[in-house]
This record gives sequence, C-alpha cells and structure tokens, in this order.
Amino acid sequence: MKRALMVLLFVLGMAALSAAQPAEEGMKPISAAEGEHRVAEVRDLLANMLWDQTEAYWHNGRWEETIAMCRRIVEVDPHFIEAYNGAAWMLWSMDRDEEAIELYRAGTAANPDRYEVYHDFGMYYYHRHKWEQAIEQFRKSVECGAPPYMQHMLPNTMERAGKKREAVEEWRALQERFPGDPIPKRHIDALEEELK
Repeated sequence: MKRALMVLLFVLGMAALSAAQPAEEGMKPISAAEGEHRVAEVRDLLANMLWDQTEAYWHNGRWEETIAMCRRIVEVDPHFIEAYNGAAWMLWSMDRDEEAIELYRAGTAANPDRYEVYHDFGMYYYHRHKWEQAIEQFRKSVECGAPPYMQHMLPNTMERAGKKREAVEEWRALQERFPGDPIPKRHIDALEEELK
C-alpha cells in the first residue's frame, strides 16, 4: 500500500508539473521554491483524496480500514491534523490506548505549534480521568493559541484534579485574555465561594 501511494504521488506530481506549464514554455527549469510549492499541492491533493476514502470507510463502519487510511494520510502529509485525531480517537474508543497515545505523540511531534492535537490528546486523558496528563496537554493547547472554548478545558481539568486555587488563577488568566467570555467569571465566583 505504501509503495502504491508513492507511485500515485509521483504520477500526480508529474501531471501537476506538466499541467502547470503552458505548452509553449516546454520544460523550462523552475525555482526550488516553485518546485516545493507544486509538490506540496500534489501532496495536499493526494491527502484529500485519501481523506475522502477514509470518510467512506467511516460511514460504512469499516473501522480498521479507516484507521489504516488515516495512518497513510499522515505518511503523505504529516500536517493533516484530522487524520491523527480521528484515528487516535477511534483507537482509544476501541480500548487500544497504547496505539492512540503513540499516534497522538506522533501528531504533536510533527505539529508542535498546532493546538488541535494537544487538545484532543488532553481530551483522551480527561476521559480516562488522568488529570495530570490532561492538564499538561491542555496547557500546551492553550500555549499554541487554542480558541477560548477549548482553553476552558485547562481550568476545568484543574478543578477535577482538586487543584481549585490553580484553577481560579487559570480562569482569571482566561478572563484577561478573553474579556467578553462569560464562562470564566461563573467559575471564578463559584470557586471563590467554595474556597472560603
């Protein structure tokens, strides 16, 4: 399967290169940057084609094929976040936690500045009631600029872990970052009352 993907990638790449140049230009040399851009376009096209197949497997209940296809997608495009998160979620939903953790780790290693894999990794630990590991992943998600509703998971998890004072401080930090968000104030008020 891996070899077939590489052959398909090569064929699509050649087709894209030839289609991108007008016939009168022939095969003029292109810059390295242009070559990289064209290869990236082909890679994205292939990853999206594989994702479409993944969706078909998913909707037909073919879970193992879905997971396998997600693994192929990240071989082609290690920045295709949905493939990491989708396959890892399926794996831990099937009690294949070690494989899920391995995939989440690969996703965060390939995408250290993207909040999405950290957030989903945190959700895995949250559902497993592994609060410290969840806090670590949610903190990284926040540091990478997760949207406010995702950032709520960090102080929420601190509360679950019994770290109420730390949770209050994190809710306050959220309130400063997102003054229009009404959720932090509710939690701050409730926690302050509880901690009296």
